[in-house]
Amino acid sequence: MSERTERSEGREHMPGQHRMSERTERTEGRVAVPVGHRVGPSNGPGNDPNRALGDALAAEYAAVWAYGVIGVHLTDAARSAARAAEAAHRSRRDALLLQLAEGAGQVPADRAGYALPYPVTDRTTALQLAVEIEERTAGHWRAALPHTTGADRNTALAALTDCALRATRWRRTAGVSPVTVPFPGRPA
Repeated sequence: MSERTERSEGREHMPGQHRMSERTERTEGRVAVPVGHRVGPSNGPGNDPNRALGDALAAEYAAVWAYGVIGVHLTDAARSAARAAEAAHRSRRDALLLQLAEGAGQVPADRAGYALPYPVTDRTTALQLAVEIEERTAGHWRAALPHTTGADRNTALAALTDCALRATRWRRTAGVSPVTVPFPGRPA
């Protein structure tokens, strides 16, 4: 059961209670952006742009879901920024969904919920998750770059840039230093 479902049903995870292991959640497909895995795209066949874009779509699904959790713990300007970020991910997701559906690509399905890498209980953890979501999504778009050409490559580069800019803004909002990273989307 996802943490979001547990919270909405008033069943917060308590220490000592049994919870499905992270490995079990991943094998059941409940973690779109795996914990401890910075980039996360498939290690499938070489130059398949549709698969790379499908991986990026899965990351966009997870980002949209995560911003629902993030926004609850923010106020004022930060909440507005979270709404704008969610709208940007939603827009990119929708465009990519249409592109893959019209082409010969396999369109990955969205999941009902995702496991978070840690509990999001306040402004600090919400900002931390916002940075992490943007970094991980950037990793998927960065991984799509070598597999794409033309308009698809431009889309991947624009998405990588957008994620890097949002991650920088979230780091600045959170007071994290440094606010930029040398190679956005690259595993640390």
